[in-house]
Amino acid sequence: MAGYNTLSTLLTEELDQLFEEGRAFDKEAYRARIASAESKEQLMALYAELRALPMREDYPYAEPSELDAIEAQSDASTLRKTHADIDEDYFHGAWLGRCIGCAWGQPVEGWRSEDIITWYKEAGKYPIRSYVPTVSGRRRNEGAATEEKICGMPLDDDTRFTVLYYLLVKEKGTAFDSWDVGDHWSKKLPFRFVCTAENQAYLNFLNIDQCTPWYKPEGAMRLLQEAKVSTHLNPYREWIGAQIRCDAFAYLAAGDPLAASRMAHTDAYFSHTGNGIYGEMFFAAWIAAAFTEKDPDACFRAALAVVPKQSRFYEMAVWARALAKSGLSREELLQELLTFSKTYNWVHTLNNAAFCIAAITRYSHDFREAVAFAVECGLDTDCNGATVGSFMGAFLGKKAIPEELSAPLRDTFSVGIAPYDQYSIRAFAREVKALHDKKD
Repeated sequence: MAGYNTLSTLLTEELDQLFEEGRAFDKEAYRARIASAESKEQLMALYAELRALPMREDYPYAEPSELDAIEAQSDASTLRKTHADIDEDYFHGAWLGRCIGCAWGQPVEGWRSEDIITWYKEAGKYPIRSYVPTVSGRRRNEGAATEEKICGMPLDDDTRFTVLYYLLVKEKGTAFDSWDVGDHWSKKLPFRFVCTAENQAYLNFLNIDQCTPWYKPEGAMRLLQEAKVSTHLNPYREWIGAQIRCDAFAYLAAGDPLAASRMAHTDAYFSHTGNGIYGEMFFAAWIAAAFTEKDPDACFRAALAVVPKQSRFYEMAVWARALAKSGLSREELLQELLTFSKTYNWVHTLNNAAFCIAAITRYSHDFREAVAFAVECGLDTDCNGATVGSFMGAFLGKKAIPEELSAPLRDTFSVGIAPYDQYSIRAFAREVKALHDKKD
């Protein structure tokens, strides 16, 4: 069973992933062979060949997935926990900010930047200052979170995973492993609520012979690794899916970026590899630091410290931050980022992370401008708006969020997980803070 897509499509998409990882092969020759394959057996034989491809000798990156190797190649050992009594305003700000950013980007998810700009201009509402206009010229956007329709934070995976992992840590504590992640999904997360990398990993996990609803088998992590849960027929393993799952870990480890990044790694390891893992670790650390560290440069250094120095993510993060701190105009900054973004799929970790890093760096003291820029960049707009909103809310607090952005949500969100439908944003933030304080 292929899962998210047909077997031939998964193998074709695997070619891009393998090339980006540094494998040596003739991509077009393999593309033709996949297209001409006449059976599942032929496709799987080709897949076996692909998995055995060697690395290019001139590939300049080293991108491990195991935590010990990641930390050995990073500055993670320099991070320290900040002991502080964190005001509820910052937890409220982080969660409200995530909801606002997600809602803002949801109606234009997958759009190109120029199309978003045109939509706002034809609606007479450019520069971007608030939610997506429902009407633009003679066109309508029927998204649930457009300006005329928004009434609470609608269902979205960018908020669902925060609630899901709050419940995981509440049940298991912070010492959960990647098997626990899969087990938690199987009990709380409907299969059709996930896509791409999450879909493939979920399917792989459920097909492990010893995966039962009754108990955790002995040697669970060994079984998970042997089954190649994160990689088998999963060409999406460096896409953005893990990056959007970091927030609960950041909130529950507020002030402790290393702890946040380690929980994020455990989660990401279930479905992702390499840069897909680094994206979740980086933003978990960045948001966790934002609760107690009010120097934006120090927050960024804490996040960068958990990323391997010879990785593409590290290279991109340093570049994106320097670009945003340069003398480029907003338009020039946007164009440089868009040029870089074309290197990868529109839902890849690296290009979307670059948008988030640039938005936070350029507008680190202005919630509205940071989220607006992230959305204006296009691509995975609900994910990026949510990530930037979460950081900005944790960094500045709820007090810094404009009322005209918070009021349309009516202090309400829904995620499709009981009892968190039509649930109070403030009440959930209080629950998260209470678990954070209890854990400490």
